[in-house]
Amino acid sequence: MQRLRIADHKIFHAGGRDFLFLAEDNAIFELDADIRQLLTRCACQEELGRADIFAFIEGDTKSAICHSLVGCRVLINTDARKGECRSPALVPLKTLVLHLTDACNLACHYCYHSRKRGTSASQASMTLEVAKQGVDFLLEHSGPLKDVVLVFFGGEPLIRFDLISAVVPYALENAREKGKTVSFAITTNGTLLNERIIRFLYDNRMSVTISMDGSEETHDRYRRFPDGSSSYRVILPKVRELFCRTWEKPVVARVTLAQHPGNLSGMLESLLGLGFSETGFAPVTTQDGEYQLNDGAMTLLLKQFEMLAEKFLDIALKGGFLGFTNLIDLLVTLHEGEVKNYPCGAGLGLFSVAPQGRVYLCQRLTGEDRFCMGDIFGGFDQRKIEGFRSEAEISRKPICKNCWARVICAGGCYHEAWIRQGDITRPNLHYCEWIRDWTEIGLQVYGRLASEDPEYLDKLSALRGHAPMFDS
Repeated sequence: MQRLRIADHKIFHAGGRDFLFLAEDNAIFELDADIRQLLTRCACQEELGRADIFAFIEGDTKSAICHSLVGCRVLINTDARKGECRSPALVPLKTLVLHLTDACNLACHYCYHSRKRGTSASQASMTLEVAKQGVDFLLEHSGPLKDVVLVFFGGEPLIRFDLISAVVPYALENAREKGKTVSFAITTNGTLLNERIIRFLYDNRMSVTISMDGSEETHDRYRRFPDGSSSYRVILPKVRELFCRTWEKPVVARVTLAQHPGNLSGMLESLLGLGFSETGFAPVTTQDGEYQLNDGAMTLLLKQFEMLAEKFLDIALKGGFLGFTNLIDLLVTLHEGEVKNYPCGAGLGLFSVAPQGRVYLCQRLTGEDRFCMGDIFGGFDQRKIEGFRSEAEISRKPICKNCWARVICAGGCYHEAWIRQGDITRPNLHYCEWIRDWTEIGLQVYGRLASEDPEYLDKLSALRGHAPMFDS
């Protein structure tokens, strides 16, 4: 006799309606009263037979309803293994981060590179030969993928604009010869932008992320030049020059939140007002109590995120768009039904290359020997990669097993786990409750949009928030 169990789930409310979020499948359904009653009454039962289920369903369609619930995985066979996944054996390389240099012209107090800066090793700079070999490595290991991504990172990557301007045409030509398309991205502090660089980034359709922390006072609190002078006053006119052009790809701002979240609504309004398509906020990754957001600050951050989510929803239901990256990312993940067995692509389809050519799990872990996964000359260390993938997979994190948000979070950032938990494969325990609360806010926004304007979610998923999709 078939035995069933109720799938891990969360019931939430949005716009006066009840919804069901399936924790194992990242699937969302609107609930009717009968199904909600069934889930409530059977919630504590580990096993159910069809007779048990029929007892809670009225009418003559019991068999059809039960079959439907099994089909959409609200009811699951008890012999189905819960939350287990095999480590992917072969994953084509999609994104390669070229870590051009650790050198930077700023002296940001909270920077995770600051503890390494000042040593000869940290000042190593990538040569053109290594950069070209990196491009070849990306194309060679991309397998059947037709579209690949090359990211320029640092330090401050624009210190090596000479290298960037040489690598881009090389990558374009070699990708074309192999029948592939390569796109480019860069993360920069913006201080070195000039007319020549802006034209180059624009002509090569590069995705640009600029690190700015809001208003002049907030930004300059921790992001200054080594002599203590303001970086905001240098960046501002350069950003304005950047937005004299209409960019095909969104130019986004990344805000690092240190010590206190500040006025996020004001920051967002200010940065979007400059011309940024989106702005994302991230608490600083550190063990230093001077910069770390404490529990009170994280609670305040959640309240401000909730206010911005309400503002986003209000604007969206009027056909507009608010470039709040954190919510957009969450909505797209929910809409596409992405089930995360890993928190990000690091060690899967994304790796980072250090100036000397060694390959690391991601840009934030570059330079740390324990996270080296080979080099671009001899290839991947497949044994180390497989070991990492096995240990990092969500089913290997017991504390995540019964968390309803596990396929959204998958344990959280590896770098954050290393700094705060001492092990990249451990979940970000310090953020667990916060992530669940934030995900629930996202579910409520999703439910309203799904009920009142489902096409809006399709727009977000299709273009990832490009402003041209929305009326201004």
